[in-house]
Amino acid sequence: MVNMIYYFVNHRLVFLKKALYGAEGVCVMKLFFAILFTLVLIATGIWNIDRWYSFNHDIGNYLKLAGDAPSVERADEFLGKALSNIEARGLTQGNSAYFFHNPNADLSIWHSQIVGAKQTMASIIERANADPASVTQLERDNALMKIREVLLDEGDSGTKVTEPTHITVFPNQWAFLLLYVVSIMLGFIFWTWWKNER
Repeated sequence: MVNMIYYFVNHRLVFLKKALYGAEGVCVMKLFFAILFTLVLIATGIWNIDRWYSFNHDIGNYLKLAGDAPSVERADEFLGKALSNIEARGLTQGNSAYFFHNPNADLSIWHSQIVGAKQTMASIIERANADPASVTQLERDNALMKIREVLLDEGDSGTKVTEPTHITVFPNQWAFLLLYVVSIMLGFIFWTWWKNER
């Protein structure tokens, strides 16, 4: 009976060793985990790109169009579409920063500024509809300039939409950061171990 148990355990250990190691002594499990974490990194990158594209398609592009709009009516139309998508996604409160919460990453401030811009446009349009002579072209131009200042930033790389940092991955910014860090570190470790044993 003891011999049978010994044979069974020894047989399983031999099978496990063969499963873990290739014929040349290369650890298959280390290669498996190296590939696994590499795939996790790639999947996280694809997820990030998808979130970035979705945000710009539904919100960022409309904010850019509103900032560049040639008329108050067009600016109001684009702002309405952007605000609708912002509120549908729940991007009206919270902070999108990774570590230090600051006003640049405060979604409530960003949202309130866009709401204020929309109200400015709506007020001018309402007055113009009631009495066209009450709204001068200079007032319209000034309103468009202020809207542009609220929605757009001028940088070294050109004009870009004003938005909180990491908003494209909010509220999952911590999940993205963790996946990136863990997959890069563990992937590097397992690839190094596997290479050293070849």
